[in-house]
Amino acid sequence: MTQQSIKTILQQQIKLHKSLLELAKRKTAVIKENDIEQLNQLIKDEQKHIQAIGALETKRQQLQANEDFQSEKEELLQVIIELKSVNELNQDLLTQSMQLVSLNLDLLMPQPDSINYSKESEDDQPVRSMFDSQA
Repeated sequence: MTQQSIKTILQQQIKLHKSLLELAKRKTAVIKENDIEQLNQLIKDEQKHIQAIGALETKRQQLQANEDFQSEKEELLQVIIELKSVNELNQDLLTQSMQLVSLNLDLLMPQPDSINYSKESEDDQPVRSMFDSQA
């Protein structure tokens, strides 16, 4: 029974990781479209998947015996590697998007040239001598 339970849990984990991978791929498209509402919904869905995966992992570790499930482990590992790759792409896209937003803000709201004293501001002030000539 334990061996079959562990195999079932591993298969469920594979299924959840594949679903999480599909969410990550959809997230890539949503990031490119700049759809914040859809991105928030995908993040919530990802969190639900991650919680379910964590619960299955805890259950699997409790049932784990010395049985070998090499094919399931390899499939799970491949899905996790692909998921990591897609998540890295999404991270890069978000970083680039933030840089673009920052650049646009800088273009829309330019900073003053200089907040230090300059030659121009001295011309506006009357020239004052260090010595009072009326004394």
